[in-house]
Amino acid sequence: MTTISAVLIVRNEELNIRSCLQTLCWCDEIVVVDMESEDRTVALARQFTNKIYSHEKVMAFDIARDFAVKQATCDWIFMIDADELVTNTLKSAVVSVVDENDYDVVYFPRINFIFGKWIQNAGWWPDYQARLFRNGAMSFSGRVHNFIEIAHGSRIKYLDLAEDNAIIHFNYEHSHQFISKLNHYTSIEARDLKAAGHRFSKKVFFVEVLREFYNRYFKTKGYREGMHGLFLGLLMMFYRISVFIKLWECHEHEKRSVSEMYNAMKQEITAQHLTGSTKDENPPVAR
Repeated sequence: MTTISAVLIVRNEELNIRSCLQTLCWCDEIVVVDMESEDRTVALARQFTNKIYSHEKVMAFDIARDFAVKQATCDWIFMIDADELVTNTLKSAVVSVVDENDYDVVYFPRINFIFGKWIQNAGWWPDYQARLFRNGAMSFSGRVHNFIEIAHGSRIKYLDLAEDNAIIHFNYEHSHQFISKLNHYTSIEARDLKAAGHRFSKKVFFVEVLREFYNRYFKTKGYREGMHGLFLGLLMMFYRISVFIKLWECHEHEKRSVSEMYNAMKQEITAQHLTGSTKDENPPVAR
């Protein structure tokens, strides 16, 4: 009999994990990898599974996915986030695909609720995600967003575009949460771009930033979402701006950090007091 492991990576998800796991009880195994939660996440997870593993807190969950998958023992892996739910109709679709045994990797559409609304435009629908795969058919890199590596020769299926086939994702509740995650992920993305040899370019900066808003608001019809679409278009444009600013900072202060620069200036100022220098002398200049 073919078996399915549900795999989750969590951190401080006490508000979400119970409802998520309640929709996964049909799986043969539930694997939870916790990244140093400071709330009741682990205690709540233990009500559903004893296969709970610890992983150090890292900048992005994507980095820990490979570790999480290796803890699963079933034939198939079904990866879900704590802020997502699986409907009964989606459960049936998963079981059907596994029983058919014709594919190795399956992509699901995902319904994203953002700021209290299902966003069906602006690039947020169908938002296909590769979440079900035969054990060994997929691996994960440490990159943000583009972290999936599918084994050569894998047979891939996209479930039909329908609400019944969609994962329900309770995404951002408010702008504060969006901006907090934006700040986190743009730092990682800028670091990865630098590591890949990219440098800041004014031309690329303006082109990419304007393209982001155009694609979100006009090309993918974000304007149909009213103020939700406008604000999401602007926030995603700000995401791209933040990546480029942080990439510029990576190179601008590569040899000497701003912190080191400021500390040197502080030492010069305090040294003047210790040596009795007059206040009329020129202030230190950042070098």
